[in-house]
Amino acid sequence: MKIKTLIHTALVAEAKPIVRFFALTCSGRIPFNIYTNEDTALIVSGIGEEKTKEALALTFTLFKPHVAINVGIAGCNDKNIKIGSLFCATHKNLSIPYASLSSHKSGVNCDENINSCLVDEEGEAFLSSIPTCTKRYIFKVVSDHLDITIPAKDKVNSLIQKTLPLWSVYAR
Repeated sequence: MKIKTLIHTALVAEAKPIVRFFALTCSGRIPFNIYTNEDTALIVSGIGEEKTKEALALTFTLFKPHVAINVGIAGCNDKNIKIGSLFCATHKNLSIPYASLSSHKSGVNCDENINSCLVDEEGEAFLSSIPTCTKRYIFKVVSDHLDITIPAKDKVNSLIQKTLPLWSVYAR
């Protein structure tokens, strides 16, 4: 199936507002939740590098998107940055501010030495799994200041919902 845009999230809570916004319907749940419409597909991989790589390998056998977007929450190393702030971790020349991102195998706390503004568990795996001929974006919403606890589902849902009008323009 040829689609224009592939969106990847790690968490179902990140995906729910995207499914509603793009009017996607469930196309499959095994082994990953996949939602589609005629132009867009969304895959929910679960947390971590291996799940991300596996989900995206499957996705690229099913779809040949022109644009691939990773959207999700991230911890932030700078306590001056507000929870809910949206950043792009791949492009410095967009209307969305740029912030550096590093991916880690598990949650990161404030005691660790972090050299990036944002931290997640999937961003680097996303970039390495997407063919370079595909336009790639990573959009991250600050959910915490390096707290290893995953935020509540309703908080994650709300954070992603509020940023949709800002980053969704890159999906079209």
